[in-house]
Amino acid sequence: MPCQRTHLLVKLYGMTHQTRKVMNIAIIGAGAAGLAAASVLQRTHAVTLFEQKSVVGGLWRTQDDFKHTALYPSLRSNLPAGLMAFLDFPFQRHLIPQQEGDYPGPAAVAAYLQAYADHHQLTQKIQFKADVTRVSPIDESQWLIELADRPAQRFDAVVVCNGHYTQPNRPIIEGALESGLKILHAKDYVHPEPYRDQRVLVWGSKASGMDLVREISTTAKQVYWCGHDPDLEALVRDRRNVSIHTDPIRLHTGGVQLADGEHLAGVDQVLLCTGYQYQFPFLDDALITIQDNLIHGLHQHILLAKRPTLAFIGLPYLVIPFPLFLIQSQWLNAVFTGQLQLPDVPKLIALSEAAVAQHLANAAAPRHFHRLGADQLPYLAHLIESAALAPLPETFLARLKAVYEIKLAHPQDFRAIELPSQTFRDPLPA
Repeated sequence: MPCQRTHLLVKLYGMTHQTRKVMNIAIIGAGAAGLAAASVLQRTHAVTLFEQKSVVGGLWRTQDDFKHTALYPSLRSNLPAGLMAFLDFPFQRHLIPQQEGDYPGPAAVAAYLQAYADHHQLTQKIQFKADVTRVSPIDESQWLIELADRPAQRFDAVVVCNGHYTQPNRPIIEGALESGLKILHAKDYVHPEPYRDQRVLVWGSKASGMDLVREISTTAKQVYWCGHDPDLEALVRDRRNVSIHTDPIRLHTGGVQLADGEHLAGVDQVLLCTGYQYQFPFLDDALITIQDNLIHGLHQHILLAKRPTLAFIGLPYLVIPFPLFLIQSQWLNAVFTGQLQLPDVPKLIALSEAAVAQHLANAAAPRHFHRLGADQLPYLAHLIESAALAPLPETFLARLKAVYEIKLAHPQDFRAIELPSQTFRDPLPA
């Protein structure tokens, strides 16, 4: 008798170990995550990508004025090109301007993503200027993709790759409206000139917080950097006009009250480097529940447990993104081809709920559920083992170790440190 899992696969995907159906898969977004998903899934299935813009690159394909984007003109990746690259396609040195060294800026990364799309012959599979307005299940085996300016289309599976740097997270601070203080988000930032001779409070201690604190300090009179990362001081020891403080809890005219009782007087502006929120405007609330930026019901941060033909690539953050996108896509392809035998839907739902419960039991904030950080290597190792994928290359692990040691020794100016040539030497793309 065929096992229950085989029945489920036949029901969901129309395949067994002997017969495999070629699925028609929609991929929403042609940024890094969408291109990774397409490059893998096209090997065994038919894929169509839907991209709002007229070019590939997603987040990295900026407008000339950098307004209303998570990027800014001076931005350079906080990872060197040798770690940014997908595992199957090295980052070509000629794409990076000499002044950017090993840490590419937005234009270089966008050029790399275009080269990746060309290498895998993905462009002809992309519908550009395609605004997806709704994704809804038709029955147990198909999905309807509705678009703003063209007919709806049917698919066997949907992979969501729309990124998570569009909707700013703007924490509510008591007294914000009455204070009269100008409050902006990092997404509004373009250059430091508007902060000249100002006393600026910057809230947020991750990559954008560090970059903008250092840049704003070149023009501001004083920068108050608020956060609770214990290593903040080491990042700005060379900036005499930057001081470290706890989180703001109340704003009022002329000042800010902090969590430890300290009061900052004379603050002119507040800049929030408090991250972004997941947003899927084309998905109905009946499919996806998001609470405090925790997306419920996902198996391995990828698969919607209750409908495992809807998937997400690229949700985890504080990660090395492009390699993670590729491995997630390979894991997903193993599911869609039947190579990876998953439990039935009730068990998948139970596993997804247990993962959330375990996270919350550790007194972690719900919004940090998808923040992997130091857990990213165990996470990738689990995906690789469960789907019988190729292991992480030794070169990747050596590069990761080298960059970690450089950042530890040179937290303020790690981008200026020359990388070990043997470790970061790449072959030309095949």
